[in-house]
Order: sequence, then C-alpha cells, then structure tokens
Amino acid sequence: MEHKKEWFSEWFNSPYYHILYQNRDEKEAEFFLRNVVQKLDFAAHHRIVDLACGKGRHAIFLNSLGFDVTGVDLASQSIQNAKQFSNDRLHFDVQDLRSLSVKNNFDIALNLFTSFGYFSSLEEDELVVKNIHSILKPKGVLLIDFMNAECVIKNLVERESKTINNIQFHISKWVENGFIHKKIEVVDDANRFEFTEKVQALHLYNFEEILSKQHFTITDTFGNYALDAFKKGVSDRLIIVAQKND
Repeated sequence: MEHKKEWFSEWFNSPYYHILYQNRDEKEAEFFLRNVVQKLDFAAHHRIVDLACGKGRHAIFLNSLGFDVTGVDLASQSIQNAKQFSNDRLHFDVQDLRSLSVKNNFDIALNLFTSFGYFSSLEEDELVVKNIHSILKPKGVLLIDFMNAECVIKNLVERESKTINNIQFHISKWVENGFIHKKIEVVDDANRFEFTEKVQALHLYNFEEILSKQHFTITDTFGNYALDAFKKGVSDRLIIVAQKND
C-alpha cells in the first residue's frame, strides 16, 4: 500500500529530528522495560516485535536481556542506524504499520513512546491494530505506551525555543480537530527549515473501541513507567496491555 508523503516520513528521516531529541532518558526507558518484562512475565522463548522502533533503543535493550526481537519502523534512516546492532536474535526492517508484512508470529508486540496516532483517521488506527493482530500468536499480547492526552493538553506549552549544537529550534504547539500539533522551525546558520508533528489526542475510550473492534481485550492499564494504576487526568502516561482474543 502506498501513501502520499506524510509529516513523519520527512521529519523522522531528518537529521534535525535526532538532534532535537538526542537526550532521550535511557535509564528511564530501561527502568520501564524491566518493569514490563517482570509485570507481563516475559519468558526466554518469547519473540518480541517493537513497532515504530526508531533507532532501536528499546529493541536493543530487550535483546541485551536475552530476547529475540524484531524492530520495524517507517524511517529508513533510523533503521539503517539500528541495523549496525543486528545479530541472530535482533533484526530490523523498514515497514509501514498500515501495510505490515513481518513474516514471523510473535508472542508480544510493543508500541512505545507515543508511536501511535500519527495517521489521519481512526480507520487507519484500526488497520494498524488489525495488522498487529495478524502477526501475533493466539493469546499474544500487545502493549501500547501512549501519552495521557488529557494531561498533555492541560499542560501544553504553546511556545518554546532551544539551541542545540548552535542550531535554533523554535517550537509551537496547539490543539485542533482532535490532534495535538507541533511546528518546529529550525535555524541552522543561514538555512531555515520547517517541520511538523501531528498526533491524535486519543483517550482510553478510543483505544477501548479500536482494540475491541480488532479482537483484543484490555487486561491492564498503567499510568507511568513504574506501572502504577492509570488515573484519568492525573497520570503521565496511558499504558495499555491487551490480549489477542483468538
């Protein structure tokens, strides 16, 4: 399936994306993943797919714990970078989640760090979940780590600027038509560029509907990376665990 050029295909393949977000909290990510492995009782034989894996930081860490992991992402530059870490139990591939063609059946599918809701409609979200259903084994588990949209909107910083490596980033954020928008203006010496981010402001009830339609049952919800209970309007994150029904 082919899609016209979308904001994420340009932005995620830009070097400025990786400069702006270069200081990801790796210790926080590892803390979260260790908690997930323990809470969901991952077994050594479980095969994991990391959907929208970026440069593969989560997949690489899970592989370091001994798991067989496949990471997929639409951004070819990110996958090219991730492939340097490949081994016989760690694989990466360029794929669009709307036309997912991973060959193997997986026990666990992960979609982490708000890597959902990038598309223009709930129908496309449902297609993604349908594809995930198709690559999971019977009773397979899907974990989605999403923002708590209610809190993000309530605490939205409309404008901010930062300078990284002598490059200026001027960022504007707003909410419109059910999406949280971000405009990133980049000033690099005499060069100026503009990029956008646009993520659906999905709530728990949206996920309940999408997952139910595609034959998943939600088994747990958490509100932070310590996996404390989700509290609407309070929690930092919306982390959903769902099991494939058949």
